Amino acid sequence: MQNTQNLIKNYNIKLSHIEVAASNWGDANGKPIIALHGWLDNMASFYPLLKDTRWLKDNNLLLITVDWPGHGHSDHRLEGQQYHLLEYVQDLHDIIDYLTLDKVSFLAHSMGAAIASLYAGSFPEVIDKLILLEGLSPLTQPASEGPEQLAKAIRSRSRSLRKSHFKDISPVLKARKQGSDLSDDSVRLLIERNMEKTAQGHSWRSDPRVRLPSYLRLTPEQSQAFINNLSMPVLLLYGKEGFIQKYPDFNKRISMSQHINTKQLDGGHHLHMQYPQQVIDAVVEFMK
Repeated sequence: MQNTQNLIKNYNIKLSHIEVAASNWGDANGKPIIALHGWLDNMASFYPLLKDTRWLKDNNLLLITVDWPGHGHSDHRLEGQQYHLLEYVQDLHDIIDYLTLDKVSFLAHSMGAAIASLYAGSFPEVIDKLILLEGLSPLTQPASEGPEQLAKAIRSRSRSLRKSHFKDISPVLKARKQGSDLSDDSVRLLIERNMEKTAQGHSWRSDPRVRLPSYLRLTPEQSQAFINNLSMPVLLLYGKEGFIQKYPDFNKRISMSQHINTKQLDGGHHLHMQYPQQVIDAVVEFMK
């Protein structure tokens, strides 16, 4: 559940055809940081950082949490539109325009980190500081695998996508926790924001289309070009039991950019939900 005691306001951000849900926390006049969640998550993944917002107020920081389109309380894309990673980059640009921010920082997790890196590499002059949690760049693919990827994506879209309904959310909580590093409380935070009550019980708020594979992925060379163009200070936080350090080219990619600082912390892929205080401490120090 959202801690409304520490909340400044909930509101919607109008994009070209849809609206996305947003919330402001901390110092209303502070340095803006947009928090960007991962795939199939929602802004509730940042709630453990917001049980007490004094760290934001004391350091003159404004944290803006958003639900990506198709996630949480945000609208779904229109029929015929896609959830390609590059579409999210456009969404992020439109969000920044709507908020009339000349300069902004990102606190971005997993898929959100990949989107943030693509945006920051494209518009480095807009970004003050970039804080990445268990993510750096999008999943890549050699150009030779493009035909197979495109065929797979097109076939997947010929299947019927229906929302499932549940009498209660217990099996959903159990399924979400299986194979993850999340506690019961963390799973409940994410699931409760991503579900709604219906006549049949409970149903997903999220758009089933977000699970569809991309038509194409960037090549490693394309992805690296965005990383090489990061001219702002970058802090990459990753968990001892996380995913990102297991990527074959993790160290190589980081070493090719002089602006990326890394710090290993306790926890797994959702380290900001597992051990929020260590993430808060790292963010505060980096934002000084």
